Amino acid sequence: MNKKLRKTIRLTAISLGALLTVFLLAVTIVVNFIFTPEKLTPVVLNVANQSLNARLQMKSVELTFFSTFPRFGLKVTDGVLVSKAINDTLWQKTDSLVSFKKCVVVVNPVDYLLHDKISLRYLGLEDASVYAFKNKEGKSNWDIVKSTEETVEEDTTSQKPQIQEIDINRVALKRTNVTFDDRDTRVYARVQNLNMNLKASLKKDYSMLALEYDNENLLFWQDGQLLVNHLAVGLNADMQLDRVSRRLTLKDTGLTLNGIALDLSGTLGRDTIGGPASVDLTYKLHAPSLETVFNMIPESVLKRQELTAKGEVTLEGTLKGLYGKQRMPEATLHMSINQASAKYADLPCGIDDLTAEFSGYVDFMRHKPSYADLKIFRFKGAHTDILADGKVEDLLGDPDITFHTRSEIDLTALAKTFPLQEGVSIGGRVGADFRLHCRLSTIQKQDWGRVRLKGKLDMQDMFLRDTKKNFEFTSQAALRFIGEDNLAAQMNIRKASLRTAAISANLDELNATVRSTNPQDTTRLIDVECKLQMSRLKGEMGDSLKVFSKKAKASLHLQPGKLNPAMPNIKVALETDTLFCRMGGMKMGMDKGGFNLTAEKVRDSVWLPKGIVGFNRLTLRIPELALPVRMRKTAVTVGDRVITLKNASMRIGRSNLTASGSVYGLYAAMKKGKMLKANLEIASRNLDCNQLINALNFPQDTLQIETDTVSSAEPMQLFVIPKNIDFELKTNLNKVTYGNMVFENVQGAVDIRNQAVYLKKLTMRGLEADLETTLVYRARRKTRGYAGFDFRLRKVNIGKLVDFIPSLDTIVPMLRSFKGMVDFDATAEAVLDSNLNVKIPSLKAAMHIKGDSLVLMDGETFAEISKTLMFKNKKRNVFDSISVNLTVQDGNVTVYPFLLQIDRYKAAVGGTQGLDMNFNYHISVLKSPLPFKAGVNITGNLDKMKIRIGKAKYKDAVTPVEIRKVDSTRVNMGQEIIHSFERVISRTYRGKLPQGAE
Repeated sequence: MNKKLRKTIRLTAISLGALLTVFLLAVTIVVNFIFTPEKLTPVVLNVANQSLNARLQMKSVELTFFSTFPRFGLKVTDGVLVSKAINDTLWQKTDSLVSFKKCVVVVNPVDYLLHDKISLRYLGLEDASVYAFKNKEGKSNWDIVKSTEETVEEDTTSQKPQIQEIDINRVALKRTNVTFDDRDTRVYARVQNLNMNLKASLKKDYSMLALEYDNENLLFWQDGQLLVNHLAVGLNADMQLDRVSRRLTLKDTGLTLNGIALDLSGTLGRDTIGGPASVDLTYKLHAPSLETVFNMIPESVLKRQELTAKGEVTLEGTLKGLYGKQRMPEATLHMSINQASAKYADLPCGIDDLTAEFSGYVDFMRHKPSYADLKIFRFKGAHTDILADGKVEDLLGDPDITFHTRSEIDLTALAKTFPLQEGVSIGGRVGADFRLHCRLSTIQKQDWGRVRLKGKLDMQDMFLRDTKKNFEFTSQAALRFIGEDNLAAQMNIRKASLRTAAISANLDELNATVRSTNPQDTTRLIDVECKLQMSRLKGEMGDSLKVFSKKAKASLHLQPGKLNPAMPNIKVALETDTLFCRMGGMKMGMDKGGFNLTAEKVRDSVWLPKGIVGFNRLTLRIPELALPVRMRKTAVTVGDRVITLKNASMRIGRSNLTASGSVYGLYAAMKKGKMLKANLEIASRNLDCNQLINALNFPQDTLQIETDTVSSAEPMQLFVIPKNIDFELKTNLNKVTYGNMVFENVQGAVDIRNQAVYLKKLTMRGLEADLETTLVYRARRKTRGYAGFDFRLRKVNIGKLVDFIPSLDTIVPMLRSFKGMVDFDATAEAVLDSNLNVKIPSLKAAMHIKGDSLVLMDGETFAEISKTLMFKNKKRNVFDSISVNLTVQDGNVTVYPFLLQIDRYKAAVGGTQGLDMNFNYHISVLKSPLPFKAGVNITGNLDKMKIRIGKAKYKDAVTPVEIRKVDSTRVNMGQEIIHSFERVISRTYRGKLPQGAE
């Protein structure tokens, strides 16, 4: 090669490289700086919204080149297209036509400008959702292209170029969900995870189209009935459109349904624009052989293995008719297997003769009756002979089912005939010779008396197992159906078991007889009666439910409902000698129990049960309570979602109770955690609150509590009431133990709700005094609680009062110096710690103490006072009377001035005391041996007390008028406290709650 040629090549390469560099640089500038997404997006949105009868929204529009090289393209992200074809405003779900994550469009504008041709090089949609909707008037939401008159004003002087050809190189859909909702023809279809590639060439006289399609699942409803589900569809088609005759012809089209390959051919056409489409399609099995038929059996059951087969196999059908407004095509199916035989390699047994013929017809518009007809099914081989036929008429209405079989099946030999998957095994023998006739509505309505069944069914050592799916069924059974014009059967089932991932059941033996009356009235259910006896029934449903019954006998009576004769009413009577049940953490055992129940169906899956459940002995354990609940000889009435108790006696630890009344929503409370309501009258000879509270606090620590060794001196702890309890109780309790106190004749109302206990004016005898109390207790966690109470005690010993309310000694330490009987009124609220102790800083209280002839003992404080005032008797003195008002708030105790007489003195006493036990009391001496009135100021604390003589401050503070003012102040504060803690128990109050109760 000479130098001149090399130089020419070098210059040409440099020039081309420079031009390419300049071109790429220009493209980069155009894409990134001129036609940016910020500039393109509003332009595209404006043009699209003006040209379409729809509203388009998107995140951005981007001009692409390098990702669509060598052409320019547009990439749209996060787009939503809402149709205005049906609703111009106030859009609904049915107007949302398309939404997508990404859309890429590549076109060739040169072909349009120079050759009057539209070239769509690429249109791709990813992660899209399409909702195609047609209303009852036939209006579609996809009709969004505006007519020419709507978009531009017609110009008669200008001529528009006519499009001669449309070339679609590729349209791709990835991970798309499509919903088709046609209210006109009452068709609903949903396609999940659709993938499609389409290529088309649309010319003036004809068009060509190539399509590749697959989806994960197809669901199809027609007129409210589910016809197709769990269907994976694949389509590979070459189609040709004759634009003159408007007819689309399918050529070399392959259709797969759940892996079954079919050949599809025929035409789709439309005679007039907007008229119904004419459908004429034919399908048939792609490879008509017995091996293809066996491959229809899921691979999870049969392994794909070499098969040698003979015989004729046909599977074909048609789809013909019109599709459009109130029009749907008709579908047919015909399948036949004629004298076929087969044998899998390496298996000892084979199929000697397999003959079958099936045909079906479906008219979706229901002008003609649809049916499915199994004319014959014959299987011989492996010591098995199966002969069966059946027919279902009125397939889309109320299917009328007829089935007959005469078969002897050796499942053990069949396991050696078919290549079952590992873990799948079958065995035993089944003999069947019966005829069945019924309608589907009969089964749906539980109208079993209209089922016509005659013949026999025997199972000997039968078992079906799939270890991979954790499934097993075994049984020995003999069933005899002896009815002519009615349902009559005798059953004997032995050693039956069923195990799945969710259910496990075992039954030693079951004997049953079933008989129905001869039907006359077709509008009423037929009476059916069943009597049965069973031995050792054990059932489990996961870890949530377990049942065991040793021996039981029962009778079931199915009859027309009283509210609606077309609905079933079931009467069940059961007797069992032993019954155990576990539901979640709840355990129940019953000895010699039974029930007599009636349940009436009011609508789908909704029954109204009522009846009586009785037992000799019952033990119940729940996780929230450590102690078992034991009941004896009790009958419980069930009805209208209510359980009614009448003198139901139970024992919980050392406590015994007798309950009468109603419990509402027990099943919903146990199963769904909904509210459990009750309205009960409770009577008890002995109620040990200490043990019950400890059982609630330590539900897992059952050993100590169940031995009934919990001492009353055990430290009490905070307990939490469950959220879903709303009880109203009326109590009559002979003896109640709480802490170290024993109360007798406790009567009154108790409400339990809002995680709180509310004692409403309970009257009782305790502390050797009469007591009336109103109390609210609430704890939502075990570290902090709330209590509010209103006590009224009459003639109570001061020493016992301090023992009953230990914090009283802290609040009023002078009480330690008195001995005698007083009337005590107290209204208080406070925060509780984990040991049920009052947190003194949170205490708010109003108290009144009144007593006569109180003895002043040798207390520390008053011993010093008696020495200073020179009492005659410095060891024991008696007060004529005392009436004290005091309040506690913000950590301070206020003792209002009160009058007392002791020894030779008459004085008025009052003062304040803080939480640090520092006090400031004043005693005004109103009468004494001294010729003048004086005051005594006592300050400091018990360890370091100062007593000083001063002026009398309370000369006028103990007059009747002033005492009435003090009483009014104390009463008003008490009422304020009562209103505060009543809000805790209120069903309607939604405001701020007291501290500790929130």
